[in-house]
Amino acid sequence: PPVRPRAEMGSLLEMQKLLKKKDEKIRELQAQLEKKDAEITELKTKLDKYQSVFMPGMTAAPGVTGMSGTAGPAVRRRAQGISAEPQSMKTLQDVAKQKF
Repeated sequence: PPVRPRAEMGSLLEMQKLLKKKDEKIRELQAQLEKKDAEITELKTKLDKYQSVFMPGMTAAPGVTGMSGTAGPAVRRRAQGISAEPQSMKTLQDVAKQKF
């Protein structure tokens, strides 16, 4: 093999060190990316879960602002009522006489 001048050997070693540092940085950034991807997946799962529990009656209505203040689905409120049998015949007659 031909003998290389000292200047070339020094720059070759410097380039190898630089390449090694860049490879280490790439591995570090890839590890961070994997960690963040896992966190995003976990947060998306939690968001879906919370939305299914807290906003089950969401319907898409154009131009209506939702909880976030952006145009999108609006929360629908359902009427609540109590359904029960009358306690006695007298209350049944009272209810039948009542006008609504």
